[in-house]
Amino acid sequence: MLKGGHIGTYEYKERTHKTYTGTTLQHLPGMQRAGRSNKANPGTLRTQAMGSGCYTKEGQVSSHGSSCQSRKKRPKTPGYTRRTVSKSIQRTRRNQRRALCRWARAILVKKKDELALKGPLNGHFKQEVKQAVVTVINNSVAQGLTQKQSCEIFGILPRKFRRWLNPKPLRPRTAWNKILEHERDAIESAAWKPELIGKPVSHIFVHGHESGKFFASFSTVYRALKAKNMVEPRKHWQRTTPYINAHALLNEGFSLLCYDGTQFKTNSGIIVWAIPVMILPQRYLLHIGHSLNGVSSNDLTQSVAEAYALLPEHLTTKLIAHSDRGSAMKALSTKRFIKELLGAPVHFGRPHMPDDQAWIEAFIRTLKYHRDVPQSFKIVDDILQWLNRVPDIYNNDPHSSLSYVTPLQALSGQKEVILNQRKQNLAAARMLRYTAWKANHSIMLPAASEVVTQSY
Repeated sequence: MLKGGHIGTYEYKERTHKTYTGTTLQHLPGMQRAGRSNKANPGTLRTQAMGSGCYTKEGQVSSHGSSCQSRKKRPKTPGYTRRTVSKSIQRTRRNQRRALCRWARAILVKKKDELALKGPLNGHFKQEVKQAVVTVINNSVAQGLTQKQSCEIFGILPRKFRRWLNPKPLRPRTAWNKILEHERDAIESAAWKPELIGKPVSHIFVHGHESGKFFASFSTVYRALKAKNMVEPRKHWQRTTPYINAHALLNEGFSLLCYDGTQFKTNSGIIVWAIPVMILPQRYLLHIGHSLNGVSSNDLTQSVAEAYALLPEHLTTKLIAHSDRGSAMKALSTKRFIKELLGAPVHFGRPHMPDDQAWIEAFIRTLKYHRDVPQSFKIVDDILQWLNRVPDIYNNDPHSSLSYVTPLQALSGQKEVILNQRKQNLAAARMLRYTAWKANHSIMLPAASEVVTQSY
């Protein structure tokens, strides 16, 4: 569209303020625009559409009986037009809303900092925090903000705000799988048995399953005894360096023959070295050798040979020796002997990393701090007697890493059978508790129709 110019005798301006001088031409519906054609001669198409008499000058009557009056120049109204006034009002209101949002945002951010809340409000909060958030947002809504804007500024979902605004009353909840009173009494009475006094909770757990007096998980037995202050709190030891290589060998189906050396002292200062040999993953203690002159290569190989003779045949196929980097372990004679005996080289842990031999290190701690270990050793024979007793005690104690199955049971292949039987016993006990709970709370339970209506 041309915004200004001169064609023939016609002068015109922009469409918003059109002013015509001289001969004008009135546009009718269906009439072709002039474009760049000569206004004095509109052309054949325009003449056919308008008729011959409609092309007239200002004040001339057409052949159709109507006057084609030209658009006259409208006088300018003083001040602002209605359009400009409405735009200014809209701009003012928009600025007011923006100022209100900025003010409300600052207030909400300040209140959020006072409540020590950061970022979006995800997760669970205390009832006091919920009430404070609801109060702040309600105040902002009273000041002129919408609920949606206030929630967006505060960092909370509108759905969660409405849930906090109208909280539902909490219904009392009871666990149907809670142990019964006679089961709790059976656990406490088992803990006071003479043969179980001073024993760890694992022994009480195994006693309950073997005697059939109670069937509960280890954690349940622990909680029941802890409620009566009958156990000491468990200590959680955090491993600083993760172990990789030895675990990978166990996952691939290999058996590890672990060995190490530790010392015992008599009251007179005589040192006796103990050389325990253990098979993994069963954690079965095969043999404990001893030496009075330190752990030499000959003493180590002799202990390993005696332990290897006690192994079942199915564990000798994929067997690897695993130890730390002690002088006796790294000796050429030791490595040559173990390679000829086992048919595999010795696998060593990383230097200065006792966690790589965590199994044998844990056993050494048990060996020295067992509940049955004497407080002191007067002579060397006392140490040797204790070392001879350890295999029977350790192999018949339930172990936590074996799901509270003894190493002897794990070596003989009874582990899976025992664990399956425990699962069946726990399932049966769980069903009995559910039946008892349902019988006692059948009146409190809602009807099936009510449950369906409440779900929607």
